[in-house]
Order: sequence, then C-alpha cells, then structure tokens
Amino acid sequence: MKPYKVYILKYARRDATSSELILGDTQHLKTELVYYLWVVTNGEHTVSLDMGFTEETSRRRKRQWLRDPQALMDDIQIDPKSIQHVVISHMHWDHVGNYAMFPDATFYLQEREMAFWTGKHVRQKTFNRSIEVEDVAALIRCNYEGRLKFANGAREIVPGVTVHGVGGGHTAGIQILVVETASGPTVLAADAAHLYRNFKENVPFTTLHDIPQYLDGFDLMRSLAKDEDHILPGHDAEVMRRYRNESNFVAVID
Repeated sequence: MKPYKVYILKYARRDATSSELILGDTQHLKTELVYYLWVVTNGEHTVSLDMGFTEETSRRRKRQWLRDPQALMDDIQIDPKSIQHVVISHMHWDHVGNYAMFPDATFYLQEREMAFWTGKHVRQKTFNRSIEVEDVAALIRCNYEGRLKFANGAREIVPGVTVHGVGGGHTAGIQILVVETASGPTVLAADAAHLYRNFKENVPFTTLHDIPQYLDGFDLMRSLAKDEDHILPGHDAEVMRRYRNESNFVAVID
C-alpha cells in the first residue's frame, strides 16, 4: 500500500478569544479559528474528511470567506465529483454544508451522531444553534438513497484510512480519521480537538456533549497516532505553519 498525502485546504476563518474556545479560560487572548477541508490520497484511493460550508452560510454566520473549496480542489488537481468516500466527523454546520460538491460520494457517519440529530433533543437551542436543518435533511435523503454508511466505533474506509468513534465528546457521535502517511499513523482530529492546546493541556472546547468522553478522546488519539506531533487539530491556525505550504491556502503532509 502506498502511503497517503494529506492536503489541508484553508477556506475560511474568524477572530475569536481563548475564552470563547477553551472551557474555563478567562484570559480573552486573541485566537484565530481556521476552517479547513482535509483530503487524503495515495493515487489509488482518495478520501475527503468533511465538506465545510458554503459562501452563503459564511456570510450569514459572519465568517471571513477566503477561497472557494471547489477552487482549492482544483489547485490540488482533485475533482470532488470523482471522490467516492467522504467521512463526516460530525454534523455541525461548518462540516456538512458542501454535500452538493460530492455528487457521487458515499458518506460515512457514526450511527449515534445521526440518531442524536434526528432525535428529541435537537429542539433545544443549546444544540440546534450548531446545525443547519437543510444539511441534516440532505443527509437523511442520502441515507434513503443508499449513499450513507454508518459506523459504530471503528471502520475501515479504504486500506490505510480508518474512522474511530470518539464517543459523546464534542457531539454525541463525533469521529476522527486515522491515515497511514509516510511518517507514520496520523490522526485528523476534526473537532475532537479544535486546537493544539486542547490535547496538550487536556482542556475541552466550549461546545460540548459530554466532558469526560471529550477528554477520553485525547487518550484515544494518542493511542492511534505515531506521537502527538501526528495529531492535527481541526481548527488551529498553527496547522498551516507546521507543514509544507503549496500556497497561502494549501498545505500538505507527504
């Protein structure tokens, strides 16, 4: 099996403070939150982690739009219409909005994640502020069409790429992606860790489903990655500085 490259595509951002992003933080330090798409490929198999959101949603939710995800895909010479596998880390609005960009893909989701977002608790604003109802409806339609596959814990997507359910941390059924790269097993954490600070200091993000399971997720990631340097948080601006940049919006692990 050929090792995988990981493409990190930066398409949007926002300015925040540490107290907005770290539970219990009172320092109000300026912190940049970046929105990424993640594409892993070894020439034989290509998998996208998450789908991001649309420019319309960016305007409505007051995020700074940097580059269209389709254009970023063009930059790395990957046609999203050809991608057969899209892993959905969880169903928050900033991860599931561009489903139309992947018309032929099969989507992979933890079963408990879908169960929660179609269950009784989503009527509560505490939860539904984090979703777009049309995104949930689109995934339900995909399920009826046979384009949605479920995992309960770990599942291989293609050789060298697996998903692992984290439990009920950030959301009820968030999952991470483990990729076999040339330098060793690499964890794409998505929102199981928004920032390096989360798992370096064992402190959770502020949007939570279950704090103990969120913290247990750090141990799971450490056990699956070659080392902590092979864990990539889902929204940290530092990610773009740690890896080889092909442009201001594309970095690659190869």
